Amino acid sequence: MAQLISNKSELYQSELPASAFYPALKLSEFQTLFHFLEDETEAAIVHNATIERITVHRQLQGLTAKYESMEVLSMALFADESTAEYLYKQAVFCKTASALIGNRLATDATKEAADRQEALESRVDNLLSNYRNAIDQLLLTSSGYTFEVI
Repeated sequence: MAQLISNKSELYQSELPASAFYPALKLSEFQTLFHFLEDETEAAIVHNATIERITVHRQLQGLTAKYESMEVLSMALFADESTAEYLYKQAVFCKTASALIGNRLATDATKEAADRQEALESRVDNLLSNYRNAIDQLLLTSSGYTFEVI
């Protein structure tokens, strides 16, 4: 049985660099928040986080033109300096986690994987829901289903 990264003594040191608007993202924080199998390499996490961060940045592109910094955005939307950063990290990390699980589902054809597939798919759905919720809160949009009475 594989051990979890959170139980490993090695914390990954990689970091996606900060930009003028967005904060740096530390892989050690990802490891702490999301418990992945120990065979997930640092390089794979960096690669997926980089790709998913691009997606999030494209979705939030309008915010960088409207607000001077993530802290200014946070003050405007949440009356504090850190909530927007937490939501941003939630979006990138959840999107990264769902991509890593998706890769595992697509490549693991063992009997054990088949037994766990439903649980992993449920986890992916939950991660994507958390990602969409974080983006919606940052963009001040609403999501979900609407019903119209006819």
